[in-house]
Amino acid sequence: MNEHPNTIVINRMTQAVFENDRDTLADLFTEDVSFHVRGPLPRPGDHTGVDGFLGALGTIFELTDGNVKIEQLFCIADGQWASEWEHAVLGRNGRTLETENAFVYRFDNSRIAEMWMICAAPAGSESFWD
Repeated sequence: MNEHPNTIVINRMTQAVFENDRDTLADLFTEDVSFHVRGPLPRPGDHTGVDGFLGALGTIFELTDGNVKIEQLFCIADGQWASEWEHAVLGRNGRTLETENAFVYRFDNSRIAEMWMICAAPAGSESFWD
């Protein structure tokens, strides 16, 4: 069974994030990609474009000194939509935050046009970022 083309794009995007590869991200995203971040993270809200996306995720990598480990639990796609579930372990100042994150993607011409990230960290985990 072949992987859906959208799951391949998502996996390439994840690799580009960890490699801080802005050029690849620009190829995988539409120019006006919308990134919606919800949950107890340092920059929740709506972010536009590659720079907005990198700004939101870059803050997580900066505050953790890159101590970010993720495990994709599943990624499925159909038509112009895809969903992903991951387990993340973040380290900061000798503390650890484990969370499950859900992602929903909308594609336009095989590129990510909109992305929702919902962080399902336990109650009280906002203090991890203080």
